[in-house]
Amino acid sequence: MTDAPTGTTKDVAVSAATVLALLDAGPSASHEALLRTARDGRHKLAATLLSLWAEDGEPLTGAESAELRLHRERVEHYRLIWSRLRTVSPSAALLKGMTIAGLYPPGVLRAAGDLDVVCPEHEDLWSCARRLTEDGWEPAAFTVSPARPGDAVPLHLGAEFRSPAPEPSPDPYAVGLFTAEIVTEVRAPAWQLTRPSRSPLAACAVALVAERWERPFRSRDLLDLALLLQHLDGTGVGQLRTDLSRTGLWPEWREAVRAMARLGWRPAVTLPRTRTAAARARLVRAARTTARWSSPVRATALIAQSGVEGEGGRLAELASDLAHRAIGARRLLGAGLPLFGVPLDDEPADRLRLDDVGRHLVARTPLGSFLLVSGAARREWLDEAGGGGRAAVESGT
Repeated sequence: MTDAPTGTTKDVAVSAATVLALLDAGPSASHEALLRTARDGRHKLAATLLSLWAEDGEPLTGAESAELRLHRERVEHYRLIWSRLRTVSPSAALLKGMTIAGLYPPGVLRAAGDLDVVCPEHEDLWSCARRLTEDGWEPAAFTVSPARPGDAVPLHLGAEFRSPAPEPSPDPYAVGLFTAEIVTEVRAPAWQLTRPSRSPLAACAVALVAERWERPFRSRDLLDLALLLQHLDGTGVGQLRTDLSRTGLWPEWREAVRAMARLGWRPAVTLPRTRTAAARARLVRAARTTARWSSPVRATALIAQSGVEGEGGRLAELASDLAHRAIGARRLLGAGLPLFGVPLDDEPADRLRLDDVGRHLVARTPLGSFLLVSGAARREWLDEAGGGGRAAVESGT
Protein backbone atom coordinates (compact mmCIF):
# COMPACT_ATOMS: atom_id res chain seq x y z
CA MET A 1 0.00 0.00 0.00
CA THR A 2 1.27 3.48 -0.86
CA ASP A 3 1.50 6.14 1.84
CA ALA A 4 -1.38 8.51 1.18
CA PRO A 5 -1.07 11.49 3.54
CA THR A 6 -3.69 14.19 3.51
CA GLY A 7 -2.83 17.79 2.81
CA THR A 8 -3.13 20.57 0.30
CA THR A 9 0.38 21.11 -1.03
CA LYS A 10 3.67 19.38 -1.69
CA ASP A 11 5.70 22.58 -1.25
CA VAL A 12 6.80 23.37 2.30
CA ALA A 13 8.43 26.78 2.64
CA VAL A 14 10.86 27.82 5.36
CA SER A 15 8.93 30.85 6.57
CA ALA A 16 7.87 32.47 9.81
CA ALA A 17 4.38 31.09 9.27
CA THR A 18 5.76 27.56 8.90
CA VAL A 19 7.83 27.87 12.07
CA LEU A 20 4.90 29.25 14.05
CA ALA A 21 2.79 26.31 12.88
CA LEU A 22 5.50 23.90 14.00
CA LEU A 23 5.62 25.62 17.39
CA ASP A 24 1.82 25.45 17.59
CA ALA A 25 1.89 29.14 18.49
CA GLY A 26 -0.81 31.70 18.00
CA PRO A 27 -0.28 35.04 16.22
CA SER A 28 -0.52 36.98 19.50
CA ALA A 29 2.39 35.17 21.19
CA SER A 30 5.27 37.42 22.23
CA HIS A 31 8.77 37.11 20.77
CA GLU A 32 10.03 36.01 24.17
CA ALA A 33 7.48 33.22 24.47
CA LEU A 34 8.04 32.08 20.89
CA LEU A 35 11.80 31.94 21.33
CA ARG A 36 11.48 30.06 24.61
CA THR A 37 9.43 27.41 22.84
CA ALA A 38 11.66 27.40 19.75
CA ARG A 39 14.76 26.73 21.89
CA ASP A 40 13.16 23.65 23.41
CA GLY A 41 14.67 20.29 22.47
CA ARG A 42 11.37 19.29 20.87
CA HIS A 43 11.89 21.97 18.23
CA LYS A 44 15.47 23.37 17.90
CA LEU A 45 14.13 26.22 15.77
CA ALA A 46 15.38 29.36 17.57
CA ALA A 47 18.13 30.16 15.04
CA THR A 48 15.71 29.72 12.15
CA LEU A 49 13.04 31.89 13.76
CA LEU A 50 15.47 34.70 14.65
CA SER A 51 16.95 34.75 11.16
CA LEU A 52 13.48 34.78 9.58
CA TRP A 53 12.51 37.78 11.71
CA ALA A 54 15.71 39.55 10.68
CA GLU A 55 15.14 38.78 6.98
CA ASP A 56 11.54 39.99 7.27
CA GLY A 57 12.71 43.28 8.79
CA GLU A 58 11.24 42.70 12.23
CA PRO A 59 13.12 44.57 14.96
CA LEU A 60 15.15 42.40 17.33
CA THR A 61 16.11 43.24 20.89
CA GLY A 62 19.77 43.48 21.83
CA ALA A 63 19.64 40.02 23.40
CA GLU A 64 17.94 38.54 20.32
CA SER A 65 20.49 40.14 17.99
CA ALA A 66 23.32 38.74 20.14
CA GLU A 67 21.77 35.25 20.07
CA LEU A 68 21.40 35.40 16.29
CA ARG A 69 25.01 36.56 15.94
CA LEU A 70 26.21 33.57 17.98
CA HIS A 71 24.27 31.22 15.71
CA ARG A 72 25.77 32.83 12.59
CA GLU A 73 29.30 32.66 14.01
CA ARG A 74 28.83 28.98 14.84
CA VAL A 75 27.62 28.19 11.32
CA GLU A 76 30.53 30.07 9.78
CA HIS A 77 33.02 28.34 12.06
CA TYR A 78 31.74 24.94 10.92
CA ARG A 79 32.01 26.06 7.29
CA LEU A 80 35.67 26.85 7.91
CA ILE A 81 36.28 23.50 9.62
CA TRP A 82 34.61 21.62 6.76
CA SER A 83 36.72 23.42 4.15
CA ARG A 84 39.87 22.34 6.02
CA LEU A 85 38.71 18.73 6.29
CA ARG A 86 37.87 18.56 2.59
CA THR A 87 41.42 19.67 1.82
CA VAL A 88 42.92 16.62 3.55
CA SER A 89 40.13 14.16 2.61
CA PRO A 90 38.30 15.00 -0.64
CA SER A 91 36.34 11.73 -0.35
CA ALA A 92 34.72 12.75 2.93
CA ALA A 93 31.09 13.90 2.86
CA LEU A 94 28.78 15.86 5.13
CA LEU A 95 25.69 14.22 6.57
CA LYS A 96 22.65 16.29 7.55
CA GLY A 97 23.75 19.60 9.08
CA MET A 98 25.10 21.95 6.44
CA THR A 99 23.79 19.77 3.61
CA ILE A 100 20.22 20.37 4.81
CA ALA A 101 21.00 24.00 5.68
CA GLY A 102 21.80 24.54 2.00
CA LEU A 103 18.11 23.95 1.25
CA TYR A 104 17.04 26.86 3.50
CA PRO A 105 16.48 30.26 1.83
CA PRO A 106 19.49 32.64 1.67
CA GLY A 107 19.99 34.38 4.99
CA VAL A 108 17.84 31.89 6.93
CA LEU A 109 19.76 29.76 9.41
CA ARG A 110 19.51 26.16 10.46
CA ALA A 111 21.13 25.80 13.90
CA ALA A 112 24.50 24.04 13.80
CA GLY A 113 24.91 21.81 16.83
CA ASP A 114 27.73 19.71 15.42
CA LEU A 115 29.36 18.56 12.20
CA ASP A 116 28.84 14.95 11.05
CA VAL A 117 31.41 13.77 8.52
CA VAL A 118 31.25 10.44 6.71
CA CYS A 119 34.71 9.04 5.90
CA PRO A 120 34.47 6.19 3.34
CA GLU A 121 37.79 4.58 4.35
CA HIS A 122 39.82 4.38 7.54
CA GLU A 123 42.53 6.57 6.04
CA ASP A 124 39.97 9.32 5.37
CA LEU A 125 39.02 9.27 9.03
CA TRP A 126 42.64 9.38 10.18
CA SER A 127 43.42 12.27 7.82
CA CYS A 128 40.51 14.29 9.18
CA ALA A 129 41.36 13.35 12.76
CA ARG A 130 44.97 14.46 12.35
CA ARG A 131 43.85 17.79 10.95
CA LEU A 132 41.50 18.37 13.86
CA THR A 133 44.11 17.52 16.48
CA GLU A 134 46.64 19.79 14.71
CA ASP A 135 44.06 22.58 15.02
CA GLY A 136 43.72 21.98 18.76
CA TRP A 137 40.59 19.81 18.89
CA GLU A 138 40.43 17.22 21.67
CA PRO A 139 39.21 13.63 21.10
CA ALA A 140 36.03 13.03 23.12
CA ALA A 141 34.99 9.52 22.07
CA PHE A 142 36.19 6.58 19.97
CA THR A 143 34.11 3.57 18.93
CA VAL A 144 34.70 0.36 16.99
CA SER A 145 31.73 -1.41 15.42
CA PRO A 146 31.51 -4.65 13.44
CA ALA A 147 30.99 -4.19 9.73
CA ARG A 148 28.15 -5.88 7.89
CA PRO A 149 28.63 -8.14 4.85
CA GLY A 150 29.54 -6.09 1.80
CA ASP A 151 30.63 -2.99 3.71
CA ALA A 152 33.61 -1.00 2.46
CA VAL A 153 35.70 -1.44 5.62
CA PRO A 154 36.46 -4.45 7.86
CA LEU A 155 35.44 -2.48 10.97
CA HIS A 156 33.43 0.71 11.30
CA LEU A 157 35.05 3.47 13.31
CA GLY A 158 33.78 6.62 14.96
CA ALA A 159 35.79 9.46 16.46
CA GLU A 160 34.24 12.52 18.08
CA PHE A 161 36.07 15.75 18.82
CA ARG A 162 35.33 18.82 20.94
CA SER A 163 36.62 22.38 20.93
CA PRO A 164 35.56 25.24 23.23
CA ALA A 165 33.15 27.74 21.71
CA PRO A 166 33.57 31.42 22.56
CA GLU A 167 31.59 32.89 25.41
CA PRO A 168 28.70 33.12 26.02
CA SER A 169 27.90 30.06 23.91
CA PRO A 170 26.96 27.21 26.30
CA ASP A 171 27.85 24.37 23.91
CA PRO A 172 31.32 23.42 22.66
CA TYR A 173 31.97 22.87 18.98
CA ALA A 174 31.70 19.19 18.06
CA VAL A 175 32.79 17.17 15.03
CA GLY A 176 31.97 13.50 14.50
CA LEU A 177 33.95 11.39 12.03
CA PHE A 178 32.31 8.10 11.04
CA THR A 179 32.90 5.41 8.43
CA ALA A 180 29.16 4.57 8.44
CA GLU A 181 26.19 6.84 7.95
CA ILE A 182 23.91 5.36 10.62
CA VAL A 183 25.36 4.93 14.12
CA THR A 184 22.25 5.88 16.09
CA GLU A 185 21.37 2.31 17.07
CA VAL A 186 24.31 1.88 19.45
CA ARG A 187 23.36 -1.66 20.52
CA ALA A 188 23.91 -3.07 17.03
CA PRO A 189 26.49 -2.75 14.26
CA ALA A 190 26.55 0.52 12.35
CA TRP A 191 24.78 0.80 9.00
CA GLN A 192 26.60 1.74 5.83
CA LEU A 193 24.28 3.16 3.18
CA THR A 194 24.59 2.98 -0.61
CA ARG A 195 28.19 3.39 -1.78
CA PRO A 196 29.05 5.36 -3.73
CA SER A 197 26.15 7.57 -2.81
CA ARG A 198 24.39 8.88 -5.89
CA SER A 199 22.25 11.21 -3.81
CA PRO A 200 23.64 12.93 -0.69
CA LEU A 201 20.12 14.24 -0.01
CA ALA A 202 18.71 10.70 0.11
CA ALA A 203 21.47 9.67 2.55
CA CYS A 204 20.58 12.67 4.73
CA ALA A 205 16.90 11.73 4.65
CA VAL A 206 17.62 8.19 5.83
CA ALA A 207 19.96 9.45 8.55
CA LEU A 208 17.27 11.89 9.67
CA VAL A 209 14.67 9.11 9.87
CA ALA A 210 17.18 7.00 11.84
CA GLU A 211 17.26 9.64 14.59
CA ARG A 212 13.95 8.12 15.73
CA TRP A 213 15.91 5.14 17.10
CA GLU A 214 17.33 7.54 19.68
CA ARG A 215 14.59 10.09 20.35
CA PRO A 216 11.18 11.32 19.16
CA PHE A 217 11.14 13.41 16.00
CA ARG A 218 11.63 17.11 16.56
CA SER A 219 9.54 19.59 14.62
CA ARG A 220 12.72 20.69 12.83
CA ASP A 221 13.22 17.07 11.70
CA LEU A 222 9.87 17.19 9.93
CA LEU A 223 10.72 20.49 8.23
CA ASP A 224 14.12 19.16 7.16
CA LEU A 225 12.67 15.92 5.83
CA ALA A 226 10.00 17.78 3.85
CA LEU A 227 12.71 19.93 2.23
CA LEU A 228 14.89 16.93 1.41
CA LEU A 229 12.01 15.09 -0.24
CA GLN A 230 11.13 18.16 -2.32
CA HIS A 231 14.65 18.18 -3.78
CA LEU A 232 15.03 14.45 -4.51
CA ASP A 233 15.24 13.41 -8.14
CA GLY A 234 14.37 9.94 -9.43
CA THR A 235 17.81 8.58 -8.55
CA GLY A 236 17.47 9.94 -5.03
CA VAL A 237 14.05 8.37 -4.55
CA GLY A 238 15.44 5.01 -5.64
CA GLN A 239 18.35 5.30 -3.22
CA LEU A 240 15.99 6.38 -0.44
CA ARG A 241 13.89 3.25 -0.85
CA THR A 242 16.95 1.00 -1.12
CA ASP A 243 18.48 2.35 2.08
CA LEU A 244 15.22 2.34 4.03
CA SER A 245 14.94 -1.33 3.11
CA ARG A 246 18.60 -1.96 3.98
CA THR A 247 18.23 -0.45 7.45
CA GLY A 248 14.67 -1.60 8.12
CA LEU A 249 13.59 1.94 8.96
CA TRP A 250 10.11 1.62 7.48
CA PRO A 251 8.25 2.06 10.81
CA GLU A 252 10.13 5.32 11.44
CA TRP A 253 9.51 6.47 7.87
CA ARG A 254 5.78 5.92 8.24
CA GLU A 255 5.77 7.73 11.58
CA ALA A 256 7.49 10.75 10.00
CA VAL A 257 5.09 10.77 7.04
CA ARG A 258 2.08 10.62 9.37
CA ALA A 259 3.51 13.48 11.46
CA MET A 260 3.88 15.62 8.33
CA ALA A 261 0.34 14.75 7.30
CA ARG A 262 -0.96 16.02 10.66
CA LEU A 263 0.64 19.36 9.80
CA GLY A 264 -1.29 19.41 6.55
CA TRP A 265 1.81 18.69 4.46
CA ARG A 266 1.71 16.32 1.52
CA PRO A 267 5.26 14.93 1.21
CA ALA A 268 6.79 15.26 -2.26
CA VAL A 269 7.73 11.56 -2.18
CA THR A 270 5.39 8.68 -1.49
CA LEU A 271 6.60 5.10 -1.56
CA PRO A 272 4.56 1.96 -2.32
CA ARG A 273 3.73 -0.87 0.08
CA THR A 274 5.29 0.76 3.14
CA ARG A 275 2.71 -0.72 5.53
CA THR A 276 3.78 -4.24 4.57
CA ALA A 277 7.45 -3.26 4.72
CA ALA A 278 7.00 -1.75 8.19
CA ALA A 279 5.24 -4.86 9.51
CA ARG A 280 8.03 -7.03 8.14
CA ALA A 281 10.68 -4.75 9.69
CA ARG A 282 9.03 -5.02 13.10
CA LEU A 283 9.05 -8.81 12.89
CA VAL A 284 12.74 -8.80 11.95
CA ARG A 285 13.53 -6.50 14.88
CA ALA A 286 11.62 -8.68 17.31
CA ALA A 287 13.54 -11.73 16.11
CA ARG A 288 16.87 -9.90 16.45
CA THR A 289 16.00 -8.66 19.92
CA THR A 290 15.07 -12.17 21.01
CA ALA A 291 18.33 -13.50 19.57
CA ARG A 292 20.37 -10.84 21.36
CA TRP A 293 18.85 -11.45 24.76
CA SER A 294 18.84 -15.23 24.38
CA SER A 295 22.61 -15.17 23.89
CA PRO A 296 24.48 -14.98 27.23
CA VAL A 297 27.34 -13.18 25.50
CA ARG A 298 25.20 -10.48 23.94
CA ALA A 299 22.83 -10.13 26.90
CA THR A 300 25.74 -9.53 29.27
CA ALA A 301 27.24 -6.91 26.97
CA LEU A 302 23.92 -5.13 26.53
CA ILE A 303 23.47 -4.85 30.30
CA ALA A 304 27.06 -3.64 30.64
CA GLN A 305 26.46 -0.99 28.00
CA SER A 306 23.89 0.73 30.17
CA GLY A 307 26.79 1.66 32.46
CA VAL A 308 28.38 3.67 29.65
CA GLU A 309 25.07 5.50 29.24
CA GLY A 310 25.02 6.39 32.95
CA GLU A 311 22.33 3.87 33.83
CA GLY A 312 22.15 0.33 35.17
CA GLY A 313 23.81 0.85 38.54
CA ARG A 314 25.39 -2.14 40.27
CA LEU A 315 23.97 -4.63 37.77
CA ALA A 316 25.71 -2.83 34.91
CA GLU A 317 28.98 -2.88 36.84
CA LEU A 318 28.74 -6.62 37.45
CA ALA A 319 27.85 -7.22 33.79
CA SER A 320 30.79 -5.08 32.67
CA ASP A 321 33.17 -7.13 34.85
CA LEU A 322 31.80 -10.38 33.50
CA ALA A 323 31.89 -9.22 29.89
CA HIS A 324 35.44 -7.97 30.16
CA ARG A 325 36.98 -10.73 32.27
CA ALA A 326 35.09 -13.86 31.27
CA ILE A 327 33.94 -13.15 27.73
CA GLY A 328 36.49 -10.72 26.36
CA ALA A 329 36.15 -7.72 24.06
CA ARG A 330 37.32 -9.55 20.95
CA ARG A 331 34.59 -12.14 21.36
CA LEU A 332 32.02 -9.39 21.88
CA LEU A 333 33.13 -7.69 18.69
CA GLY A 334 32.84 -11.00 16.86
CA ALA A 335 29.31 -11.36 18.22
CA GLY A 336 28.30 -8.15 16.44
CA LEU A 337 28.51 -5.69 19.33
CA PRO A 338 30.06 -2.20 19.20
CA LEU A 339 32.87 -1.39 21.62
CA PHE A 340 33.82 1.89 23.25
CA GLY A 341 37.37 3.20 23.50
CA VAL A 342 38.91 4.47 26.74
CA PRO A 343 42.13 6.47 26.08
CA LEU A 344 45.47 5.04 27.17
CA ASP A 345 48.71 6.95 27.55
CA ASP A 346 50.50 5.68 24.47
CA GLU A 347 52.10 6.89 21.27
CA PRO A 348 50.04 7.01 18.04
CA ALA A 349 50.31 4.13 15.58
CA ASP A 350 50.51 4.51 11.82
CA ARG A 351 47.19 2.71 11.27
CA LEU A 352 44.52 0.72 13.12
CA ARG A 353 45.70 -2.42 14.87
CA LEU A 354 43.86 -4.52 17.44
CA ASP A 355 46.19 -5.92 20.09
CA ASP A 356 45.51 -8.52 22.74
CA VAL A 357 47.22 -7.28 25.91
CA GLY A 358 46.68 -10.01 28.45
CA ARG A 359 42.91 -10.36 28.72
CA HIS A 360 42.33 -6.88 27.27
CA LEU A 361 41.75 -5.69 23.69
CA VAL A 362 43.55 -2.48 22.76
CA ALA A 363 43.05 -0.45 19.59
CA ARG A 364 46.32 1.11 18.40
CA THR A 365 45.41 4.06 16.20
CA PRO A 366 46.85 7.28 14.74
CA LEU A 367 45.00 9.00 17.60
CA GLY A 368 46.76 6.92 20.25
CA SER A 369 45.72 3.73 22.01
CA PHE A 370 42.30 2.87 23.43
CA LEU A 371 41.15 0.10 25.73
CA LEU A 372 38.03 -1.38 24.11
CA VAL A 373 35.17 -2.15 26.48
CA SER A 374 31.44 -2.82 26.36
CA GLY A 375 30.69 -1.00 29.62
CA ALA A 376 32.33 1.12 32.27
CA ALA A 377 36.08 0.50 32.61
CA ARG A 378 37.93 -0.09 35.87
CA ARG A 379 41.10 1.83 36.67
CA GLU A 380 43.02 -1.42 37.06
CA TRP A 381 42.12 -2.45 33.51
CA LEU A 382 43.64 0.75 32.18
CA ASP A 383 46.80 0.13 34.19
CA GLU A 384 47.04 -3.44 32.93
CA ALA A 385 46.36 -2.51 29.30
CA GLY A 386 48.91 0.28 29.41
CA GLY A 387 51.78 -2.18 29.60
CA GLY A 388 52.61 -5.85 29.07
CA GLY A 389 53.21 -7.89 25.95
CA ARG A 390 51.25 -7.55 22.77
CA ALA A 391 49.87 -10.10 20.34
CA ALA A 392 49.03 -7.93 17.36
CA VAL A 393 46.12 -8.79 15.10
CA GLU A 394 45.55 -6.62 12.05
CA SER A 395 42.07 -5.16 11.69
CA GLY A 396 41.64 -6.54 8.18
CA THR A 397 42.12 -10.21 9.07
